[in-house]
Amino acid sequence: MSRIFKISGNFKQFGEWMEPDPAFSGEIVVDEKTNEFYGYCHELYAEGVLKSYRLRFIVGAFAPNARNGNQGIAFYKLSNDLNIDPYMYVTPDLTNPESGEWSALGIFGIYFERVDKSRVMIEEMAYSKEEEKRIKSTYEKIDRNRKANKVMLDQVHCCKDILLHAK
Repeated sequence: MSRIFKISGNFKQFGEWMEPDPAFSGEIVVDEKTNEFYGYCHELYAEGVLKSYRLRFIVGAFAPNARNGNQGIAFYKLSNDLNIDPYMYVTPDLTNPESGEWSALGIFGIYFERVDKSRVMIEEMAYSKEEEKRIKSTYEKIDRNRKANKVMLDQVHCCKDILLHAK
């Protein structure tokens, strides 16, 4: 069985929260057995930019954090645009949306480096097979042949691991 959530958030860049707030919004489908999810979001701050640039694909997981056992979320934002590297968002405690951070690939592109704070909110939506299919059809537009996407898709388990060890 799956569950559907609306996901939205914001992030600081150069010490300032992006405008508008939220800066991104989308939907995810969560597998209740694994707590892993897939979906998409649109970058709302990129008004006037091509729609293909604004569409991002999301994969990640929910898990309790090591700090206080509260549910957290960690996910990768992926793009089909070769000029956009993957980003990682980690919010160890969803009861405190301000506990989040976002990271970008480091200079050598082999690990993520913290950039600044992030804020992620989720809201459960009514489940229907039709909604799940609609979200999946958007998500399936991801270019799985793009190396950056392929690597992150193969490492979704890392999202859960980060939360399980977040202190």
